[in-house]
Amino acid sequence: MTQKNKNIVLIIGLLLVLFIAYRYGFAKTFAIHKEVTKLENQKKIYESAPTQLVALANKEKQLDEILKNNNVEGNSLQNNILKVLNTLSSDSNFKIINFEKPHKYIDEDSQKTTTTYNFTLQGDYKSLIHVVYALEQNYSFGNILSVNFEKKKNFRTGNRFLQCKILLQRVH
Repeated sequence: MTQKNKNIVLIIGLLLVLFIAYRYGFAKTFAIHKEVTKLENQKKIYESAPTQLVALANKEKQLDEILKNNNVEGNSLQNNILKVLNTLSSDSNFKIINFEKPHKYIDEDSQKTTTTYNFTLQGDYKSLIHVVYALEQNYSFGNILSVNFEKKKNFRTGNRFLQCKILLQRVH
């Protein structure tokens, strides 16, 4: 056998030894190292759970205080919305024309309930915009999905008036 052939056999042998060493030794070491890293991260998460629990309890107290400050108390959100609308209507120039029964939808996957409140107000544009702004900024009832202004006419009297249909949605 010539020197060149010996070198080729040596290189092939070396590559074969490296492949076998990686396959049966290094690959398992890398897999175990990856699993150890994953378990250490989970351990850190579990160790920080009590701290997160305290932080969440504090946040819950803060949110309860915000809800109390924004006049969202009691069990019936529908009654609270009506109470706020009545209070605002005494300050502004609008009337509550219609307040329909809330529509509830329960998502089967996430088990979250979506409640949609549909109500109609009548008044001048400035008062109605003021109400929409107050519901969005000053109260925590939910998200305003839709505001639809419609100009109508009473054919008996010939008077024109503005109505505003509002859809307010709360996910809980």
